Amino acid sequence: MIEIVNSIDRDTFYRKFVAPGKPVLIKGGTRNWPALEKWNYDYFKKMGDAVSVPLKTGDVSKGNKTIMTVAEYTALLEQYERLPADARQQSPRPPYLHDVPVFLLLPALKQDVDPFPSYLLPSWYGSEWWKFVQFFMGSTDSLTPLHFDTLCTHNLFFQVHGSKKFYLVAAKDRDKCYLKSWRWAGVDLEHPDLGKYPLLKEAEIDAVVVEPGDILFMPSGTLHQVRGLSYSISFNIDWHTPGSVMSGLLSGFRGAPRRNVLYNSVVAAGLYLGIPSRYLFRYYQPYLNYVS
Repeated sequence: MIEIVNSIDRDTFYRKFVAPGKPVLIKGGTRNWPALEKWNYDYFKKMGDAVSVPLKTGDVSKGNKTIMTVAEYTALLEQYERLPADARQQSPRPPYLHDVPVFLLLPALKQDVDPFPSYLLPSWYGSEWWKFVQFFMGSTDSLTPLHFDTLCTHNLFFQVHGSKKFYLVAAKDRDKCYLKSWRWAGVDLEHPDLGKYPLLKEAEIDAVVVEPGDILFMPSGTLHQVRGLSYSISFNIDWHTPGSVMSGLLSGFRGAPRRNVLYNSVVAAGLYLGIPSRYLFRYYQPYLNYVS
């Protein structure tokens, strides 16, 4: 079972969860954020009129995309979510705003996530944590298939609106998930076919629902499959410690794309050599679009 806590200090977080590679749900960890009230349809329709974003269509693992403004996309989601449940099932599901560096596109959003728990991140990310954020907005029943984060980073996931269900598989059981590419798995944890994928029954699998104000920590290499239980707004930060960035660098010998090693090298230069992120971020920034 995934441990659930109501609050956590930095020492406990690193000693009890980061170091041993154990996930944890910090329940209500951002319950005081203005975003929990402000981030609704009207807010993004007003704010996002001039900002275009890539949206994933169909199976997000395939990377097919279309482009809309944030305002247009929000209006589309609102229209879809107002349909009766049976009508939604008969309608095409909207695309998914998935892995977009929203605070670089809409920096005014930063004021809505204060106070931010930057103490959970290594000091290298510091006051510029917001540059590393990836944003998600999607409909009821949105789905991200089982995968692990491409740079082998740790993941802090922040749920702002609506709820999502996460299925987690421990990194040690990656080979039991029948990977079909560098980071995407061939199995569906909601409907597991143990006849076709018998090793899956030996994997350590957990499930947890994240709700507004919750923070979910997933250790480096954790595989996760995510189902939107409602209209949902959330974001995450991929981040490294000295130990996880070394794993990321070595992933080049395990089939990772070549540029993954480049992006991990940038973070390693910050963590090991002490070069501030403000000098290195321009070399890392292309990853934020690459992963999306």
